[in-house]
Amino acid sequence: MIHPIGVIRRGEQSFVRERLKEYDLVPVEAFALHMIASLDGCNQDTLCTRLEIDKGRVAKLLAGLENAGQITRTVNENNKREKLVRLTERGQEALQYVNETLDEWNHICMQGFTEEEWTQFFAFLHRIADNVAHSRKEGWPKL
Repeated sequence: MIHPIGVIRRGEQSFVRERLKEYDLVPVEAFALHMIASLDGCNQDTLCTRLEIDKGRVAKLLAGLENAGQITRTVNENNKREKLVRLTERGQEALQYVNETLDEWNHICMQGFTEEEWTQFFAFLHRIADNVAHSRKEGWPKL
């Protein structure tokens, strides 16, 4: 039996990847833009932890975003060895496009649902995400 969550995830990945091509982005870059926006002025180590990606991959990811003019990396005045990452105006525009794409995906998924069902569904998703985060932090339990 095919698991419905797997079908949804593959559909989302395909949809998002196709839409992001129009803005010359890949999904990990879109996720990074969200994280950078929420952690305005964060350093690369923080991004590694939050994105759960190794330092080399994050450095390459940031270099690509910087070359595309979507982020800046500036020296931290309190720690000259550290660079802080921020979205540029172009990065904010890209993030807006990403958000519109995700809103479009949510609209596709939630067709025919009432607002109450939608609210309940997202509450369940947040609980599931919390469960996953807790289990990952504690070391995946064996059932």
